[in-house]
Amino acid sequence: MQRRNFLKIASTLSSVIPAWALTPAAFAQTAASYTGKLLITVQANGGLDQGSFVDPRETDRAMNAYAGVRPANLSGNIRSAPMASNKAFFDMYYRQMLVINGVHSETNNHGDGERAHATGRLDMGYATAAELFANQNGRRLPMPWLNESAYGTSAGLVAASAVPNEAVWNTMARPNYASTTRDYMKGGDIDRVEAATVERLNALQARGDMLPRTKQITDQFLAASAARGLLARVSQFTPPANSTFAKAYIALLAGQAGITSSIQLGTPSRFGFDGHSDLVNRYNTRLPELTSLVQYVWDTAATLGIADRIFLRIASEFGRSPTINSGNGKDHWAVGSTIFMEANPRWGNRVFGASGKRMEALKFTTAGVLDPAGGKVMYPRHIHAAMRDYLGFNTTDPRFDLKVPAGERFDFFNPANNTGYPNI
Repeated sequence: MQRRNFLKIASTLSSVIPAWALTPAAFAQTAASYTGKLLITVQANGGLDQGSFVDPRETDRAMNAYAGVRPANLSGNIRSAPMASNKAFFDMYYRQMLVINGVHSETNNHGDGERAHATGRLDMGYATAAELFANQNGRRLPMPWLNESAYGTSAGLVAASAVPNEAVWNTMARPNYASTTRDYMKGGDIDRVEAATVERLNALQARGDMLPRTKQITDQFLAASAARGLLARVSQFTPPANSTFAKAYIALLAGQAGITSSIQLGTPSRFGFDGHSDLVNRYNTRLPELTSLVQYVWDTAATLGIADRIFLRIASEFGRSPTINSGNGKDHWAVGSTIFMEANPRWGNRVFGASGKRMEALKFTTAGVLDPAGGKVMYPRHIHAAMRDYLGFNTTDPRFDLKVPAGERFDFFNPANNTGYPNI
């Protein structure tokens, strides 16, 4: 390989696997693959209108264009707006879905809302759920936390790796591949060189008299060897060329191979759901992009045999205003919805919480009972506290304390707690 081409590939890979990912702290002493839960967040970029998705209003024409024209869809216990691909999507997945309506983002600013729903707090400096989960479950892996198109600022625990494109992925998984008819070098020769190198480095380590810099380089070479072994497990899979969901496929391959534990995916357009004008026509395109992405994740996970490992959340930075503006769109609104999904949950086919007649936040008991006097408004921190408890990635680090008192811990995952759609 020419030196220029090698440096080009090396610089590309360095943006995917940062240097710290090849150190002993990231690997420990084993190349065992990860087989636990995969935390997947699908970000509906731009501020998803809850009235066009899972919190429909079908009688007031000032709120929705479909009001008085088409009734809301009903899939099991879950209602959805009669728009785009909603009915087919919810008919397919309602059994494995928990809808939470009336979540107050505490902001209607894109960046702040994205951070609040990624970390659980509006404050800066908190770790995302993706980072905390990866730090606990995937820190020893080559790519603990994969981020395609969502909030990826690290709090210093584990850095996010960009989901590689098809070319980079193939180079990572098959570095010796030259063409369909040959490799750059004979596989047996590479194996012998690799074995001899590892043996020599292990012998150097066993001596215990290396200088700090020499020891660091030796550790990095050994960790890189372990990383290559994990990536080789997926070398037989080739991402579909030019597929709309190629990066989702690559991320799921990484999950199947056991080289990642946390994945963030986003809809194609950065602010695709920011429907300030012509919302209906915009959403007739954007909603199918979202639902098709989620369906693709589940279909591909089933094909790869990892569907039972996935915990998936659909989130957006906030909701949209209750009334249609002069441009036939809706503006930013702090109150919105979120969705949890698993393959066969005990807690599926349920709706927890609700918003008011004008999409305002309401107060509920921790069991989801409407309680204007003694209840609490649901915020992103409550969503994240429940996720941490359910998936077991709570942290004792005071820097990331969500500050949710025991009396405010909503019992979202209790199958007996079902708010439904109260007559408000």
